[in-house]
Amino acid sequence: MDFFVNFKVLITTVRLTITFLLLSIFSIGYSQTYDDHLGAGNTIGVNVSSSSNQDGDSTSHIISGTQLKPDLIGASRFLSQASLGSSFADIEHLSNIGIDAWLEEQFNLPAQSFAQRYNEIYNETQQIISNDFHSNSYMSYVFYDFIMNQPDVLRQKVAFALSQIFVISAYHGSSLSGENPSNLVYYDFLYQGAFGNYKDILENVTFSITMGDYLSHFQNQKADIVEKTYPDENYAREIMQLFSIGLHLLNLDGTPIIGANGENIPTYDINNIAELAKVFTGLGASETEDGAINTSFTRDWNISRTAPMKMFDDYHSKEEKNILPGVTIPAGQSGMQDIQQTLNILFNHQNVAPFISIRLIQSLVKSNPSPAYVKRIATVFNNNGSGVRGDLGAVVKAILLDPEARMCEWIEAPSNGKLIQPLERFTSIFKAFNLQSPSGKLWYNDFNDTYNEIGQAFLGSPSVFNFFSPFYAEDEFIAPQNLVSPEFQILNSVTAIAYINEMEDAIKKRPFYNRTISNDTGDWLSYNPDDEAFLDFSTELNIYATEGINALLDHLNLLLCRGQLSENTKAIIANAIQQNENDSSNYDNTDAVHDALYFIMMSPNYVIQK
Repeated sequence: MDFFVNFKVLITTVRLTITFLLLSIFSIGYSQTYDDHLGAGNTIGVNVSSSSNQDGDSTSHIISGTQLKPDLIGASRFLSQASLGSSFADIEHLSNIGIDAWLEEQFNLPAQSFAQRYNEIYNETQQIISNDFHSNSYMSYVFYDFIMNQPDVLRQKVAFALSQIFVISAYHGSSLSGENPSNLVYYDFLYQGAFGNYKDILENVTFSITMGDYLSHFQNQKADIVEKTYPDENYAREIMQLFSIGLHLLNLDGTPIIGANGENIPTYDINNIAELAKVFTGLGASETEDGAINTSFTRDWNISRTAPMKMFDDYHSKEEKNILPGVTIPAGQSGMQDIQQTLNILFNHQNVAPFISIRLIQSLVKSNPSPAYVKRIATVFNNNGSGVRGDLGAVVKAILLDPEARMCEWIEAPSNGKLIQPLERFTSIFKAFNLQSPSGKLWYNDFNDTYNEIGQAFLGSPSVFNFFSPFYAEDEFIAPQNLVSPEFQILNSVTAIAYINEMEDAIKKRPFYNRTISNDTGDWLSYNPDDEAFLDFSTELNIYATEGINALLDHLNLLLCRGQLSENTKAIIANAIQQNENDSSNYDNTDAVHDALYFIMMSPNYVIQK
């Protein structure tokens, strides 16, 4: 393709592509210029003081910048952090009402239910097929249905971020592969709790049979010396390492506390894990499938997997438990007392605020927040201003309004930016170009269709450690700078090329195979060529036809690149399209629009969010 000849400095080889992306994220910045209002698009921290001695007036006058409204580029950049994708109308709306009003609007939207929508879609499938098996793909259908049809875009973005902290997976041989409705009950803890309290999420996750199955503390029993069995340690390890306090003691700003010999100080040791495992013994099903009280600890059939677990004290360890250095749960308590005391200890641990704050900043804004940024957010986690600890709504708002997220000067900082996750690259075009289908159904099985190609799918992590580690640092360019590049862990020679191919198909052929018809035997959903999902490029076609390629690229720059499309990249794309027009009489406006979008979606100016 001619474009690759012109663009060879970026993508002649996969190695050059990855190298350029790595250099882009930490070396190249594109500043935004705003000349139509005070504060350069910033919505916080702008205070202009003035005084006048006219007529003897010595009064000081202050203009507050807290209600300033971003221009369209500023709105686009904000929405890239606060949503899984946005349309031009979404960008205009934010620009018109301002960031503060938009946030209040989002916080006030009621949370729906993923689990309820799952049941509705499942019932729809039963009108088409005869097999009543609850397929994993139905979970994916719900996820994309919410993205396209529910207005609470911030809640969806935060829930997706939380799902990469409190990880479960329904694939890769997981014990959850056949528990689809309960998996979305679990996801509702994250989605409906996205603006709630972190302590509630920690508690809901702990008592969830879904998590209990995944990390094996469901029906976990106290030690039996005769049988030589001991409590399973999976959940005890991960609730500390991944869900709350991490491996090493942290300062409020997220930097490690250094010991007397220059070492990181562990938050716990292997003995603490074994002791904590005793806390999570005795949990079994609380209800049967018909809603009756469950009375049998070991019975694992005909139980409700959507109801929280309850304690069976006969199976719970009553011993003293040294769960952290210097922290002991006393002997003789009930199982529920042990668990509640443990959750309180973990919730109030000094590490939780910086640990969770860093994870959320990395998902929403940037891979390498400064210690000062982390400290500001962790301070809000510890106290939302009204004496409440763990207020995730306040934390999310603080992350998005922080000067490091909003101020233009940070865009050019060498440590700024993040690689947009592969799944989010597709949701961004779905939202930007109003994904739809003739039936209105958007039944996208992302795990089957694209997991192997892009390395991501809804609830499809290969392990409890997520698709990528928050600590991953590419070894040639990033690690030497003491920075991290989490999402780059799943960018490799396979996914780099496969992403380009999948994106081209999504733009030029079909966004995905819409499975809304039965197969030949009538028992499985199959691709329906008469119900193709499609993207609406009518606006873009009109811009190209009436104003030309440069106007189209300006439009796509605003819609997708947050105003960060470089003049060099813009010129390369425009020249490639002009060359294609000159070379072929069959090259039409649709081809030009498709190519312009395709070239942008593979460019570092798009995939690196700044």
